[in-house]
Amino acid sequence: MMAQRLVSEAFGRADDYDAHAGVQQQVAAMLAHAVAMQALPPTPRVLEIGCGTGFLGAALMPLLPDARWVMSDLSPAMLARARARFAGHDRVDYRVMDGQAPDVNGPFDLIVSSLAFQWFDDLGAATARLDSLLAPGGLLAFTTMIAGSFAQWRAAHEDAPCGLADYPDGADLRAMDFAVREVELTVEGGGRGFLRHLRGIGADVPRAGHRPLSAGQLRRVIERFDSQGGRATYRVALCLRQNAAAQ
Repeated sequence: MMAQRLVSEAFGRADDYDAHAGVQQQVAAMLAHAVAMQALPPTPRVLEIGCGTGFLGAALMPLLPDARWVMSDLSPAMLARARARFAGHDRVDYRVMDGQAPDVNGPFDLIVSSLAFQWFDDLGAATARLDSLLAPGGLLAFTTMIAGSFAQWRAAHEDAPCGLADYPDGADLRAMDFAVREVELTVEGGGRGFLRHLRGIGADVPRAGHRPLSAGQLRRVIERFDSQGGRATYRVALCLRQNAAAQ
């Protein structure tokens, strides 16, 4: 798919990802803590979707010391960075894979993902496919961006189209039988800093059909954004759902 290729290429260009990804690291730690509170087998088999450079693995591995992992990412470059981070761990396999169309054999006791599912074309269909890879009683746990994210930046586009993607509402996730906890985290640094942040984490892929703003339009957006405080708020949902076969 063209969109997924563009996402893969954008993340592959994010050579200095970790330096720009403070929010992503915080969210991964939050997810790891939530997962560690759940009932899992002593030696769980774990599939991670969109492992990136390994923030979630670094936070969760010490909490699940006997787990066996399959780490996957759409971007070969990101997966290579995760492989380098966990070079000393012999319980990890790596796979370049689109999490929307998993080509890996289950069953898994835990499928986890941090801030990757917002790139999915059809979240409901994708999570149903992932459910099919879970063992009885297995857990699907992920974080994703939700509606209201970056509202300040969107509002600054009052006379210009905004290229940011749309995200699901928390109510939509609850309707899919996920237990949902919503949190907010803020990125500061003004409009130019926000754009550097998006580029630095590979998240500057525009919505389908979006035409880039002219230099003048972008300058006016940045001026409005800065005049309103220069802060952009992530709205994130932490979602947990046990395999329906076990309920």
